[in-house]
Amino acid sequence: MRINYGSFIASNDPLAVVEMPWIKDVPLSFLNALTRANGPIPDKRRTLGPQVCSWIEKTCVFGEGDRYGKPVAIEPWQRALLWKLYEIRDDGSRRFRFALISLGKGSGKSPIGGWVGNVDLAGPSVFGGWKKDGTPKAVRRNSPEVIIMASSYEQADLILDEMRVTFSVGPLAQYAVAMKGVVELKGERGKARRIPATVKKADGTKASTLIIDEAHELTSEKQENAYDVAAGGTAKRADSLVALFSTAGNDMNTMFGREFARGQRGEFSDDELFLYMCASEDLDASSDEGIAQGVIQANPLAASGVADIKRLVARFKSMPLFRAKRYFWNLWVPTDESWLPAGAWDACKGEVQFNPSWPTWVGADMALKRDSAAVVIVQIRPDGKYQASARIWFPNDGLIDQEEVDDYLRLICSTYQVQWIAADEAWWPTLPTLEAEGLPIFRMPQQGRNMILAYSRTYRLIVDQILIHDGAPDFADQIASAAPHSTDRGWTLRKGRNKRRIDACPALAGAVFASGQAPPAKEKELPRSQVF
Repeated sequence: MRINYGSFIASNDPLAVVEMPWIKDVPLSFLNALTRANGPIPDKRRTLGPQVCSWIEKTCVFGEGDRYGKPVAIEPWQRALLWKLYEIRDDGSRRFRFALISLGKGSGKSPIGGWVGNVDLAGPSVFGGWKKDGTPKAVRRNSPEVIIMASSYEQADLILDEMRVTFSVGPLAQYAVAMKGVVELKGERGKARRIPATVKKADGTKASTLIIDEAHELTSEKQENAYDVAAGGTAKRADSLVALFSTAGNDMNTMFGREFARGQRGEFSDDELFLYMCASEDLDASSDEGIAQGVIQANPLAASGVADIKRLVARFKSMPLFRAKRYFWNLWVPTDESWLPAGAWDACKGEVQFNPSWPTWVGADMALKRDSAAVVIVQIRPDGKYQASARIWFPNDGLIDQEEVDDYLRLICSTYQVQWIAADEAWWPTLPTLEAEGLPIFRMPQQGRNMILAYSRTYRLIVDQILIHDGAPDFADQIASAAPHSTDRGWTLRKGRNKRRIDACPALAGAVFASGQAPPAKEKELPRSQVF
């Protein structure tokens, strides 16, 4: 297919194509996404992009990863984005004061966010007059303040850490102090810092550049208020920029969802940049070819041949379909979609026979009232299959018979070779008593990182039909009633909109996770001569 690259360039001058020889290496899908709502790529007479890109490649270095500390080499599609982002008007003012940039996971959004922050903090980021050849001159900003906001400090650190590396091991190290949470220029005013999305932290900021990382995570009213406060503060600065970087979300009734919908409807004004690159919704997610095609459509690094497609396909297959589509195909997926593919749990139904001599792991989820309590037993068979069975207690007069649950755990430990009992102490006041009796308790808070890993591993066991269950209807109902919930650290499960009980889900995941942990160390028996 012949591509008319001139259609992407804001000039009738044939020399414009010569000035941008890299344009032919920009994936057409990305060019279409970038120019569809924002107009053609400007030539060097109407953008600070060439000077911005030159400064980035001379002074910035890559952050965490295989290329840590190495000079930045800007990809052609990144160059096109920066030329567009730093487009100027006839009076030299910044064209885009707001930018929504949504690309698939693994496309390098964090490095780009870091470069934008670096340029505003120490580089040629604002218009400083016209050169004799009619091109603009870019100069440094006076007293810059770069704010990086996210749902948590950890998420905001992803972009700030990209900046910190440049100001700690790169050519700019001597000009700034790079500490955890902040980069501050030496001898002059100017700093970059990260903040969580709280009104208290956002109040009083006057950001010259405000970067929101994974904007789809700002879901609560308090977080949206914090964004409004911080974005409002940028109005106090000339030629400021608010940039939202994010993969697709799952709730349109959020700040990012509303902004995204506005961009999709074509309601962005001329000073707002809208870039959304996604996969076609009709692709086959059950084949590697279909998955790879979707990844390429949503990820410009993949489309350019830079990203490892096989690795991205493997990551796509390692998580629930709703999350994989959202992250790697950059498609908006509603939250009420099941965490398991249709029929996956039923396909795992089979004969379960527990062997008292095999290592056994137990997951338990306790409730004191109203909710149910669940205990799941897991064994790994000689053929490598996991077999699981659940016992579930429902409240009687609003209360769970805690003593009965405790006695059942004692019975399991006396019958099987129990390695661990994974449980959360938060709702189990008698757990320390059971531990004192010698039961092998593995403390596993349901809000911790371990549960995120546990759900991912359990998902793979079910989808790959490595897990076998006995088909108990109450077990199946609780598995089916769980709804996925995305966090900045990964996905977990919670009750769906129908609020049905799901206690067997964390119990199963806890047992699966515990099966990968080393068994508790046994106390070494002392010789009889040392005892008496």
